[in-house]
Amino acid sequence: STLTHHQQEHQQPQHPDTTEVSQDTHSQQQRDGKLFVLAKIPATQCVTTDTTNTLGTCMSSYQCTTSGGVSKGTCVKGLAVCCLITRTCKATSSLNNTHFVNPSASNTELGACTLTINHMNDNICQMRLDFISLELSQPDTNGNCATDFLAVTGGVSDVPMICGSNSGQHIYYDVDPNGGPVKVTIDRLIISLKTNTWNIKITQIACNSRYRAPEGCLQYYTATAGTIRSFNFPLTNIPVTATRQLANQDYGVCIKRADSYCGITYKRNTDLGNYGFTVSGQVLAVDPVLIGTFDAGSLDSQCPKDYVIIPGGRYTKYEPDPALYPADRYCGLGFPYSVTTTSQPFVMYVRTDGDELPDDANVGFSLDYRQIKSCV
Repeated sequence: STLTHHQQEHQQPQHPDTTEVSQDTHSQQQRDGKLFVLAKIPATQCVTTDTTNTLGTCMSSYQCTTSGGVSKGTCVKGLAVCCLITRTCKATSSLNNTHFVNPSASNTELGACTLTINHMNDNICQMRLDFISLELSQPDTNGNCATDFLAVTGGVSDVPMICGSNSGQHIYYDVDPNGGPVKVTIDRLIISLKTNTWNIKITQIACNSRYRAPEGCLQYYTATAGTIRSFNFPLTNIPVTATRQLANQDYGVCIKRADSYCGITYKRNTDLGNYGFTVSGQVLAVDPVLIGTFDAGSLDSQCPKDYVIIPGGRYTKYEPDPALYPADRYCGLGFPYSVTTTSQPFVMYVRTDGDELPDDANVGFSLDYRQIKSCV
């Protein structure tokens, strides 16, 4: 069947995948003076009216209600609703754009809070987790997530243990299209705070989707310019007195090369003042004036434990100095004025070991990137 025009009212469907539309017409196929047409509503992504959770799934109002969702706007020219699906501990979902949220404040249960995600079909090769909010306990002095942490299991790629403040971050997780469910867990120890909050949107990505991240990319950026931050990097200029850099990190950050662009340049982000790159070393023992500068950083063989790799990197030491020097590995308490590479694909690797000794108060990194069209 096809949808006719001039919809006047929306009746509850007889099947969760079907919407029955009542319309004013003079066709011979009338019932009580109105024509009813059955149309299958595709379960596609839609934009909600919610200012925080902006994406939902288009479906009939009946299916939204029976799925435990909430209508947040309409789709398909008003014939269906944009359904916002939220789940919390011990729940299961196979719906796209499901939001995994913390339990209510009245819930006193601690320990593992797990959401089970079943594949919505047999053509799912990846899932993207957007941390709309993810506020857990800070790591210990060695950077280990000893109190609370996020874990993702059931797929084919590895996700490092994540804790602390990670609102606005994201990860991609590779899965076997014929494999079992994915489990997203927030594990909270008994001593942890019940005020920890999270809202994680899980998007299922088809194997043939153009939005699929390359294999091996825990994070994937598609804009020509942006900012890449290590997990638990602060978004506000707070006093740096304790370790925020997470231990045992080992992952790749990929940037999609835009058409006609040949290289990419990285610079230290200055939103946190001089502390946009403190990866290894004793922050509290160094003159704050030096922190962030090239002179406080280290390169290549001087970086055995915690470091960032930019393959094929060529750096400039200071802003007025145009000379380029080769280095792939960067660490310490400062970053060159700029690092440029034409090595493709565009990827950056992050490595940290299992402790901070003898380092202290490392924050991690926040690097601005920009793709370039002029490459020498």
